[in-house]
Amino acid sequence: MLNLSVQNIVLKYPKKSVLNGVSVDFDHSQIHALIGENGAGKSSLIKIICGDILPTEGKILLNNVDAEIKSPADAIKHGIVCVHQRPLLADGITIMENLMLGAAKFDKKKALSLLEEWLPGVSARTLVKNCSGDMRFFTSLVGALLKKPEILILDEPSALLDGAQRDFLFEKLKAFAAGGMNIIVITHFMDEAKKYGDTVTYLEEGLVSEPKADFFMRQGASRADLRDKSEKPGQDDFTLSFHHLTSLPFDKPAIRDFSFTAKSGQITLILGQAEDGRETLEDAICGMSGAKESGQLQIKAPEKEFNFTIKKGNFTRRQLEKSPFRFGIISSNKTFRGSNPNLTIFQLLSTFDSRKNKSDTASKKEQALSLIKKADVNISLNDKAEYLSGGMLQRLILEREIGKNPDILILCEPVQGLDSISTAKLCQRIQKIADEGKIVLVLSSSEFPQEICHKIYKLEKRDLREVKA
Repeated sequence: MLNLSVQNIVLKYPKKSVLNGVSVDFDHSQIHALIGENGAGKSSLIKIICGDILPTEGKILLNNVDAEIKSPADAIKHGIVCVHQRPLLADGITIMENLMLGAAKFDKKKALSLLEEWLPGVSARTLVKNCSGDMRFFTSLVGALLKKPEILILDEPSALLDGAQRDFLFEKLKAFAAGGMNIIVITHFMDEAKKYGDTVTYLEEGLVSEPKADFFMRQGASRADLRDKSEKPGQDDFTLSFHHLTSLPFDKPAIRDFSFTAKSGQITLILGQAEDGRETLEDAICGMSGAKESGQLQIKAPEKEFNFTIKKGNFTRRQLEKSPFRFGIISSNKTFRGSNPNLTIFQLLSTFDSRKNKSDTASKKEQALSLIKKADVNISLNDKAEYLSGGMLQRLILEREIGKNPDILILCEPVQGLDSISTAKLCQRIQKIADEGKIVLVLSSSEFPQEICHKIYKLEKRDLREVKA
């Protein structure tokens, strides 16, 4: 059994301090909740414990003995295993093959037993690229458990799971803790931390702190703030429609004969899981598929109209850019499709404009700094995107896309990785954009607040139908 202590952990980047002297004790046989708003330093602390990055100062103790953890391999040797917020899996191979990667000794019988426990009914031969977010999480968790951890760390598991799955997960974690395991869970939500955690550690601006009084008030009020849905009807003279859309990718679930319409002045939500074709639909409507496709895109406005017949390989982002309408698109894959970890913040904010931008460098820098300020992110233009937390990256990409002043805004999994306060702020921005007469289309698995949506389509068993909002 392992007790873990971090003492005076400091992490600094050029012009940015992420952790400012964090000291915490994590005792075995307990579930420890690590909580804080986006950018508080939670994920950075975990990366240090797991050997993904080295601290500027400070040390890690295991059972009161200094531990040299300079790499993930060092952490695993000490019994520390992490399930990351973005599960580290290879898409092109099966679930079982992923579990076997890097294993000197592999217990296939144990792996199959764990898969049946955590992913009942799912074949171990399923390609990971065909797995939904929750399936990826549980696959990664099984891989972690096969390493027989004494300290198990889960980074934002709630981001990928629904309520029933969360309850199932934490009931299992309680049993692990009762058996002596040391468990650390990163979460945004105080109610979840209190419900499941034996201890709660709150981080704010890179320091262990007591939550401010308004933190609880804002978390409790944030969902209520979303209930002010406007009842005004959408505008029939400005609409986005896909008719009889079919997409047959070789690596994802197919969709067939989907038709839907989004109107200006409204928020339209398409709700569904990856296994039902949500990611296929995202690729198809954003011009990023390349699969065998068919259908019709129609955008109608009072003084202009755009019609496009979709055939295999002909519908791309460039076709959207050629339309007389300006698009803002937020992909569900913010890390590699909406950004890249190796880009600087300046590159992230200035090189993704779908229209030709003839502004000089000074003007682009001024615009980028304005976007950083609007996103309320503490970062410099020369810092790398890899320094951003998931929520910070999300907010920057949103501001970048809104900054294009789009006529049509498509948001895919827009609240994934955001705390409740950031979610409320995001939804208020989206509501304002819709109120300005824009078309807002959201694709989401489960987390997006349905109470602010005027029209909802449900994607289930690869069938799309409108349901009551």
